[in-house]
Amino acid sequence: MKKILTLLPVLAIVFAMRGHASAAYDPDTNYAQIMVEATSVGDYATGTAAEAARNEKIGALGLSDQPCTFSDLMLLSKIIYAEAGSEWLSDEWKMSVGEVVLNRVASPEFPNTIAEVIAQPGQYYGANSRYFNNLIPSERCANCAMRLLNGERILEPSVVFQANFRQGGGVQTAYYDKSLGWTYFCYSTKMYLYTA
Repeated sequence: MKKILTLLPVLAIVFAMRGHASAAYDPDTNYAQIMVEATSVGDYATGTAAEAARNEKIGALGLSDQPCTFSDLMLLSKIIYAEAGSEWLSDEWKMSVGEVVLNRVASPEFPNTIAEVIAQPGQYYGANSRYFNNLIPSERCANCAMRLLNGERILEPSVVFQANFRQGGGVQTAYYDKSLGWTYFCYSTKMYLYTA
């Protein structure tokens, strides 16, 4: 009898934990879109909850979507907005800005996280400022960031520079705007690091 009384609390905990282990996601809900919408209004609670459900859904259903964090989505969206947020600029321009960040994260030449890449001195204007910290990106910039975090690419992995001048190992692509001038997306000078 004593063993049964000792096991009852353990069984209660196991059953309670089983309830938490069950799916906390709805297979029909687009959590990526919820994360994007939360980004565009600065709603960290909703974005983080959608992140957890989305990543659980990806794992449980074996989806090809890439797991990502809401904080990475927010940071990448902010950089895209800060660097190419003007509504008249194309999605390709916006995605190129974000892709340079992700190429740097994947590169042995730069830090390994979005937060570390954008915090490097002299690399992203205002990234460590109060303005940047309080910035709420547009939904369009957040959509571009989500597409990138989900694996979509338009640049070569070795494109790790973006500026209003040519640099690095040459230009892969450039965009021109009558107000902003040219923006160049350039290769690394250490191309040997990017060959298979």
